[in-house]
Formats: sequence, C-alpha cells, structure tokens
Amino acid sequence: MATIEILSWKEDPVGFTAWDNHARAELKRRLCSGIEASPHKIKQIPKRIIEREIFELQNVKDEGVYGITQMLLTMGAEYSVELAGGVNHRLFRNIPKRQ
Repeated sequence: MATIEILSWKEDPVGFTAWDNHARAELKRRLCSGIEASPHKIKQIPKRIIEREIFELQNVKDEGVYGITQMLLTMGAEYSVELAGGVNHRLFRNIPKRQ
C-alpha cells in the first residue's frame, strides 16, 4: 500500500470545459480501482480534489499509484508518494522518466 499526499495546487485551476468533465470521470474511475476504502469514502475524494483541498490519500494499491498520480498532475496538484516497504518495483518500470 502507498500514501499520496497532496502538498499544494497550481495557481490556474482547471476550467469547466468538456475535457475537465472527462478528467473528473477518469479520476473517479481510477480512484475506485486504485484505493482500498469504502465506496462512500471514495465518492468524497473527488469532491475534495475538485475543491482543491490539501489532504492525504491512504491505502492506495500499488497498481493504482501511477494512474492516480497521473490524474492529480493533470489537474494541477503537487504531491509526494510514500511507498510501503514491500512494493513491487516492476509495477513502475513503464513510467516515463522525465528530467
């Protein structure tokens, strides 16, 4: 399991366009498959993200870390990821390494 902490948000929030609606729907889909929590808690997380709150996502499955962080980055979040000791690093081998 991993923990994703949202540290801050970029100044320009995402507007209200059709693409933003797609991003929100994709975020909800990735949260449902990537976080181990009750459905009620999972439904509250996108609302907190849209309101641009600073909080922690706990109990993130190893398979869901990349997908969730990708969506957070798209929406303008700056985050840190804390991986548990028994993480399978092969899950992250296809992630592009940008510098």
